[in-house]
Amino acid sequence: MPKIPQHDAHHIVFGAGLIGCYLGASLIKSRQLLSLYIKPEKADELHAHYSISDYLGNTYTVSNLPNLVDKNNIDNLHEKADVLWLTVKCTSLEDVIEEVKNCIDEQTIIICCQNGVNTHKGIKLAFPQNEVIRAMVPFNVVQKHPGNFHRSSEGNLTLEVTSTIETSIKWLVSQLASDNLPIDISYQMTALQWAKLQLNLSNAVNALIDVPVKEMLQDRRYRLVIALLMDELLKVTKKQKIKLPKITNLPNKWLPVFLRLPNAIFNLLAQKMLTIDPLARSSMFWDLSANKTTEVDFINGKVIDEAAKLDISAPGNRLITALIKKREHGKTDTHVDILKRFDSLLKSHK
Repeated sequence: MPKIPQHDAHHIVFGAGLIGCYLGASLIKSRQLLSLYIKPEKADELHAHYSISDYLGNTYTVSNLPNLVDKNNIDNLHEKADVLWLTVKCTSLEDVIEEVKNCIDEQTIIICCQNGVNTHKGIKLAFPQNEVIRAMVPFNVVQKHPGNFHRSSEGNLTLEVTSTIETSIKWLVSQLASDNLPIDISYQMTALQWAKLQLNLSNAVNALIDVPVKEMLQDRRYRLVIALLMDELLKVTKKQKIKLPKITNLPNKWLPVFLRLPNAIFNLLAQKMLTIDPLARSSMFWDLSANKTTEVDFINGKVIDEAAKLDISAPGNRLITALIKKREHGKTDTHVDILKRFDSLLKSHK
């Protein structure tokens, strides 16, 4: 049974992008021994400046850089990880398995921080000798300027607790929790991932309409589409008899109802939901902007796949997925065309 050393435990954040760099600085703030497995161009950026901030005004600047490692200088990694935080996107998991092997031994606890539901299973198959657990990352991280990583929305990082390493995970949480990184635990991670997936269904809508998340939520035209996507997910989880934990102020089944309220009422009642950086956008928007493959197959696509198994219709998530795929292939609809597709979808469900 792996046990995290209570002194000088070595953490590796593997795939230090926005979430990974934010997590890394938070670990340094908590006085953890850290290595960042990072792209060379990101290393140059961190050498110039490395800091984190959040929407509540908390800030922290890293004064002494951690060990920076990439596949070309793996010799810089002097010891294996006690804890490896795998923060690459779902789309990259299969591609990094060989590189991960260089960072771990059989005692390493691997924490998978991906979106989606049960996306960690490939890692469990690749590393059957290791404890592999899941983390749910509820907040967005944006980059306001080079070297700064800004948590733009609320939520507690949540780590899965399993019977074999319960004590170690609880101890880890006690060491890492801070103002910059509030942390919780869960014994029901699959249900929690479905609850998070419900919220993530809006990512694709945000990517398509090209406005900040806050502006999107303030507009009922977009909320109606998101509510429909959520309805389809809730039909799936109801038929699967999955009880979704509440991760917002409202129970999950009431979120679509709330989103359908008129703008004046919604904007009055949703002040906490709207306590986000006014410039924040979904990660899927940034992926499309960078011509990267998105995670739509693991988010909206997951609803489509599970709905098909249960003979449930999911036209909303099918449309959104198709529109994102079209964007991935460089074909761009106008904003007016997107709104027309949304209107047609909503009219067919009245």
